[in-house]
Amino acid sequence: MHELPLMAFTLLLQASVGMTLWLAFLHRHILITSSARPVMRPPLLLALLAGAVGLLISTLHLGYPLNAMHALSHFSSSWLSREIIFGALYLALLGLSTLLVMLRKGGWQLLLMLAAVVGSVDVFCMAQVYIHTSIITWQHYNTLIMFLGTVGILGSALVAVFRISGILPQIDALRNGCVLVIALLVLLRLLVQPLWIGDLTANAMQIATLPHAPLAMLGQLKPILTLSWGISVIGMMFFAVGGCKKNIPAALFGSVMLVGSEVMLRFVFFSIG
Repeated sequence: MHELPLMAFTLLLQASVGMTLWLAFLHRHILITSSARPVMRPPLLLALLAGAVGLLISTLHLGYPLNAMHALSHFSSSWLSREIIFGALYLALLGLSTLLVMLRKGGWQLLLMLAAVVGSVDVFCMAQVYIHTSIITWQHYNTLIMFLGTVGILGSALVAVFRISGILPQIDALRNGCVLVIALLVLLRLLVQPLWIGDLTANAMQIATLPHAPLAMLGQLKPILTLSWGISVIGMMFFAVGGCKKNIPAALFGSVMLVGSEVMLRFVFFSIG
């Protein structure tokens, strides 16, 4: 399927940025000592691996490597060029931060915070690439909210797994923060869906999207879309119960459900384009 490389790219990079944001926040809540660095190694390595694999997979999409060659000369006018540049910069900063942690050197904290900021900018640029297309189903702020939501949901779910496994410290602020972020993002994105559908209906006759038929495809995929949101809500509920009640199986099950729902929602996103 032609959308699989972009699905993997966007999901992996957004999950990486989400983890990086939490890790940048987390280092302020633990002792910055040599003992803290081993704690940070596994999640940093996973964030780096996810980002690197995501960018590598993106080259399977025909247009991506061709446009990447001209990225520097089109930075001022092309969202794709900005996405490529900020993505490469994010990966470089995260890689340097991880390397310093592995070598037990100082300075990784600043690089990690910079990586979190640059990664967030890259996700914003990524969303703008799709918003500024001729595809009516993408030309909406819903695209940005969905992408940012994936950052927060996947990042929180993965970091929570590291906390549950004992790799990251048992910080209440982290547990409560992950629950709050996931709950707010799932609910926010659900509230935006009726507005998105309403705007699509109102503008359907005004925007040309040939040769695609995204609205027709959206109608065909409505059962999958509904199921995806149902799984997302169920995952949120289990994750919240697991976090608040310190129920590890519930939290893990919720994390799996949330990851699965993000994959399904991203499949629908690219299928209707």
